Amino acid sequence: MTTDLNVGGDVVLLPIIIRFRDAPHYLGMDKNRFNDEVRPYLIEIPIGKQGIAFHRLELDRWAAQYMARNGRPAKRSLMEVNYGA
Repeated sequence: MTTDLNVGGDVVLLPIIIRFRDAPHYLGMDKNRFNDEVRPYLIEIPIGKQGIAFHRLELDRWAAQYMARNGRPAKRSLMEVNYGA
């Protein structure tokens, strides 16, 4: 398994450690929701004296578990229902 992407010929490395300021955005939510619903279930990684980070794969696992518990198929459009598209 690789953790890089090839975008326009350039290799983009995905960080394994994501700082607290970026973690909510990584999961597509605001900081308050992250603090309430996600952070209690993660291991915090201290960075320097005040910094905190999280392991990217642990964030991914949380998202996969959330999706398994709460996910549902998208609503089908009227056209798809009528014409089987």
